[in-house]
Amino acid sequence: MKKFFRLHPMFILLGIFFICLGLLKIFLIYILVVIIHELAHAKVAQVLGYKLNKIYLLPFGAMLDINQKFFSPKDEIMVAIAGPVINFIIVILCLGLWWIFPETYCFTQTFVFCNIITGLINLLPCYPLDGGRILVAILSEKIKRKKALCFSYVFNYIFSILFLILFFINLKNEINISYALMAIFIFFGTINNKYSGNYSIFTFSNKTNNIYEVKQLMVNGNVQLYKIFKFFNAKKFNIVYVKMKNGQIKMITENSIEKYLEYYPANIKIEEILN
Repeated sequence: MKKFFRLHPMFILLGIFFICLGLLKIFLIYILVVIIHELAHAKVAQVLGYKLNKIYLLPFGAMLDINQKFFSPKDEIMVAIAGPVINFIIVILCLGLWWIFPETYCFTQTFVFCNIITGLINLLPCYPLDGGRILVAILSEKIKRKKALCFSYVFNYIFSILFLILFFINLKNEINISYALMAIFIFFGTINNKYSGNYSIFTFSNKTNNIYEVKQLMVNGNVQLYKIFKFFNAKKFNIVYVKMKNGQIKMITENSIEKYLEYYPANIKIEEILN
């Protein structure tokens, strides 16, 4: 369990800040909201065929760690949107609860507020927040993922500056450390991928045995790259035979597929790479 949950350094600072202000209860509620948010990601990922390795608790959310960070853009969007969606569903349910049982308002208002903040912040188009992941996934269908990430980082810098400005403007009334932490965290996302949080495919992992079987696949050249990857077997070395339009058969290994996923959009047709 110790290895499963990891704390981002800034999350620890946020916790210390809340405790110093005597807001331990609010901080614990916030942790609960963050965990619910991330479990929604994990559940959708599991349904789509991905697994959870560990959770990083970050200042404004949590991220799932992975072994392999590239998969279907459509899957990535569905997993990313699951977190904010569950936050807003909880808010709607609580509003309904307030309507039926008004006396519950004083017990749940902080919980609702934390869900609203977590959901909205995670929709910002800044990587590695959910909104940034959605943006990168959409762009990755048209351009290389590395370029998509660079584009999303522009929003990281913009929102970092905006939150920093809000922090200084707010100094006239009070010191709102949340603005400063948000500015640092978003900027941090552009220079450190350690906490980027992704998902690994169920059927794939690093080979550790000295001897293992070979799995062979035969695909048409018009098959999308990520679909080939999803059929890999973690316990075997995977070899893919690609039937090109001209009838020629080309052979590629799983190592080549991994490299392709790093430099090409996930939905590109394999024959476009091999031509």
